[in-house]
Amino acid sequence: MTDERDLLEGLEDIPDPAAHLAGRPPPPPMAAPAEPSLTRPARERRVVSAILAGLAWVLLLTWIAGFRADIGSPRVAIPLALWVLLSGLGLRLALTPRARGLPAGVRALQALVAVVPVGFLAAAVATSGLADGSLSLMAHLRCSAIALGMALLPLALAALVLRRSFLSAPAWRGAAIGALCGLGAVIGIQAHCSYDDLVHVTFAHGLPIAAGALLGAAAGALRGRA
Repeated sequence: MTDERDLLEGLEDIPDPAAHLAGRPPPPPMAAPAEPSLTRPARERRVVSAILAGLAWVLLLTWIAGFRADIGSPRVAIPLALWVLLSGLGLRLALTPRARGLPAGVRALQALVAVVPVGFLAAAVATSGLADGSLSLMAHLRCSAIALGMALLPLALAALVLRRSFLSAPAWRGAAIGALCGLGAVIGIQAHCSYDDLVHVTFAHGLPIAAGALLGAAAGALRGRA
């Protein structure tokens, strides 16, 4: 039989494969988060509160600017109702966990980012025409400023309450929520402005959707990942 000492005799000659790790400095200590993580019910309450506050902000600014006289006509009311429905369904898709608590997939978010502007443009094309004369630059700038002002608070609230909330694809999730915030502003400015020129509606009224998607994507990439 082989002596056990013979088996162990050459062990000391085998180089240590982890010897190069011994000279590395120890990893820095991990500090505890500056603020405790919210429970799911607490986070849901914050999200609902932010949605209600953003809705109140859009309604307030629309009331201050004044509702258009023909807001009750089907040509105006139907697109507004469709955009409200799209906003609600979009927020539900973007924020409500699916089965097993998983968030919406990236494909669904990408589809949502595309559907929001397409839905807006489809309704605008169906209900607006080309004006006989071009509108003044001040008319375009005024509506753009009001629309962006309507989107400002919802975007800020979304960035605040949803920071460190996205487990994956934070830029796409931020873009989807930002586009929906912009669509909320579109609803407000469309309920105020009576100009039905397609160029004006597309660019002056639709600007918050593009701006919201871009700002939301940036906020999600920078501060959104959990």
